[in-house]
Formats: sequence, structure tokens, C-alpha cells
Amino acid sequence: MSVKDMLTAALFKRDEAGRTVMYPNGIAGRGYFLPDAAAEQRMRRILMWMVIGAGLYGGLVMQVLTLRYGQVPDWTGEPWTIALSALAVLGIGYRLIVRRLTRGLALANQRMGVLEGLRRQAEAMPRWYLWCIAVLAPPLAAGSVWWMAAFASIPNCLIGLAGTLLFGVATAQAVYGLRHRSLS
Repeated sequence: MSVKDMLTAALFKRDEAGRTVMYPNGIAGRGYFLPDAAAEQRMRRILMWMVIGAGLYGGLVMQVLTLRYGQVPDWTGEPWTIALSALAVLGIGYRLIVRRLTRGLALANQRMGVLEGLRRQAEAMPRWYLWCIAVLAPPLAAGSVWWMAAFASIPNCLIGLAGTLLFGVATAQAVYGLRHRSLS
């Protein structure tokens, strides 16, 4: 499976009638029927670059903020304001692009659920990637729990909770993907 298909797997599905439904906002939005295979490939390519761009943007902003203000637990109001503003700009920009991409497309009544999106993504991931996540995510989840206990403060507890949830979901997704592959 290609990188494009892996990154966009959770954003596309076929309905009961065999039509392609695109969920450009994932579980947070409605689906849109695509008219043909060419439109699907075009949308997959655009959304793949949007996902990659969002990751690069987020990574770059975090690097700049970390270099300028130090580690996240040490942040004061200014870097948090900058980070949240950058996140808002990214979210608004993404929504504006999606609105333009979906102009004229028919709305689908069915929404994509959280579990369905995670399952679809896990099924698209390569086996080697799932194994890496299955091995690396559990210790990171445990480390997040340790972080909360060892450095008890409200910011550290929030960071630890976020890490625990993130790596816990990643572990479950990897196990599901590996199990699904071994059964098929």
C-alpha cells in the first residue's frame, strides 16, 4: 500500500451502494460522495499533502517554541498563546481548504465513527510499522503514567494524561491491525 493510501485510509470508504465517500474532516465532519475514481485519486493526493503539511507545520512550530522557550512543562503564557494560535490558524486554514474542495459535492448522511476511522487506518498501515508501534507505544504509555506520578503538577499531569491516551490508543490500533492481518 502506498504512503498516500496509508495516510488517507481513514478519510475514505465505500458505502453500501459502492460509492466512494470522502471524510475530509475525519470523524469531526460529514462525508461527501465523490463522482468518480479520478476525483477520488485527486482528493487522496490533496489530502495526503494536507496531512503531511499539517505534520510539518506542527513539528516546525514545536521546534521553534521549544528552542525559544524551553521544554513544554516550563512554558509560561506567551508560548502557550503562540502554540494555541498556531493550532487555530492550522485548523481554520484546513477547514477553508476543505470547504473549497467539497464545493458542489453531494453530502452523505452517514458519519464515520472514531473506532471505524482507527480500524480503517490500522488496516492500511504496513505490518512493519504496526510491529514498531506495538513494541514502542506500551513503554511510552507507561512512561507517561510514571511522568504524572513522579512530577506531580497540573501541567505535568495533563501532559502525562495526553501521552497515556495517545500511546494507549496507538497500542490498541497496532494490536488490532496485526490481529486483523493474521486473521485474513
